Formats: sequence, structure tokens, C-alpha cells
Amino acid sequence: MNKVVYHPIKYFGLTFLITWVTWIIAAVLSQGSSASAMDENVMSLMAIGLFGPLFAAIILMIGKNKRELRRDIISKFTKVSRIRVRYLPIVILLMPVTIVIAIFCSLPLGQSIDQLALSPEFSIVEGSVVSSWIIAFLAPALEELGWSGYGIDSLRGNGKLLKSVLAFGVLWAIWHLPLFFIKGYYHASLLADSPVYAVNFFISVVSLTVITNWLYYRNNRSIVMAIVFHAIVNVCSEAFCVTNFTKCVVTVVITIFAVLIICLDKKFFFGKPDAEAA
Repeated sequence: MNKVVYHPIKYFGLTFLITWVTWIIAAVLSQGSSASAMDENVMSLMAIGLFGPLFAAIILMIGKNKRELRRDIISKFTKVSRIRVRYLPIVILLMPVTIVIAIFCSLPLGQSIDQLALSPEFSIVEGSVVSSWIIAFLAPALEELGWSGYGIDSLRGNGKLLKSVLAFGVLWAIWHLPLFFIKGYYHASLLADSPVYAVNFFISVVSLTVITNWLYYRNNRSIVMAIVFHAIVNVCSEAFCVTNFTKCVVTVVITIFAVLIICLDKKFFFGKPDAEAA
């Protein structure tokens, strides 16, 4: 069997180009709107941008000599046998437990117990609950098909897994940057409330990347597991009435969990690449 060859510079270059061009245009158009809710043109451009990681992967899969790469990526998405059932409780419960812990930790800091209530409005996109729910599930699927399908594995070399995961986390966090300038979107509201909340988002992405890719590799590189965990993170982040201040506490808690996973699975994160694939 031929060795699968990745091109990380081409991949991340294409991903950023496709996504940033569409999202920057969306940001410019959104600033010209007087309404708080985004118009259809902005929403369409944002949707196209979400396809960036997947489109880049598809482009690099084209060609006769890419047969093994295509087979590998398709297998990571379609083979249910890759999933290890014992990791499902972590996938399903980690984020809800993290948020509940963070809420109780925030109470002495002046935050309300009412944060435990479910949010009456699911608002990733201002003025559109339906669009918010679609994005909550569609975004993880589109992103992970590219990120887990090609992105993280393209950064794997002879180095240790932790180094690759952290590098990927930083790139993934920066990829979101144009969203902070799209009027009416979740990220823009964070920046408007305080730059601290925007910085917190970037930190949280890196911490969550460690956990997401640990689950991905520990489940025989299952894209499905990465998608499910990513979707649960998105839903839980908006399902509770958590304040932006408490979301900073959430980041602290999830970072502690990420560090614990690294410490408890040192051989996995600091061992040889061949030891990860079993």
C-alpha cells in the first residue's frame, strides 16, 4: 500500500484563503446593515466560509496518485468500527459537566445560580433561532470533515502528538478571526462586550483542540467522534444561560481537564507517532 502524503502548507493556505476571503466580505457587508440581524447575503457568505476546511481537503484529494489519501479519509468517516464505546461518556458528558462546575465556581465571584437554567433563546445568530441551531450542528460537521479528515494528520510527522495538536489549535483559533467583525454574530458580541472575552475564546479553542484530537486519535482517527464532541460543545455553550464572565471560568475548567488528560496519557502525547494509531 502506498504511503499517504500530506501537504500541510497547501492545506492550511487554501483553507484560510477560502474562508477568510468570504468572511471578510461578509464582515464588510454586515457593517453596512442597520439591522441587528444578518441579511441573507452575509449568511450565505458565512456558510461558504464554513466549507473552507472541507473544500481545501477535497482539492488536495484530487488526482490519480491520491487514491490512498481518499480511501483513508473516507474510511475515517464511514467506519463505525473505529469508535470505542468506552469514550462515549466523555464525549457526551464532559462539556455539560464542565459548564455546571464552572457555574458553581462562578457563584462566589458574583454570578447567578440562574445560569443553570436552559436559555430560552439559542442565539449564535441574532434574530434567528433556526439559523443558530443549523450552525450549531452544521459547522462542526463541515469543519471536522476537513480538520480531522486532513488538517490534523497533515501536521503529524516524527514529532510528538502534543506539539502537533497545539500547533493545530493555534491555527484553528486564528481561523475564526474574521467572525469577530461580522455584525450580529456570536463572536462579534464577545468582542463588543470586552476584548477579554474574545481572547478567552481563542484560549478555549486551543484547550478544546487537545481534547477533540485526543478523542479522535484514541478512537482510531474517527471523524464521527470529533464531529459529535464538537457539536455538543457548541450546543452546551449556548444552551445554558451562562454569562460571558462565566465562560472564562469554563475555559479554566476545560483547560484543567485537558492538562489532566495529557498527564494521565503521557505516553500517548509524548510517545512515538506509531503508538497512536492502534
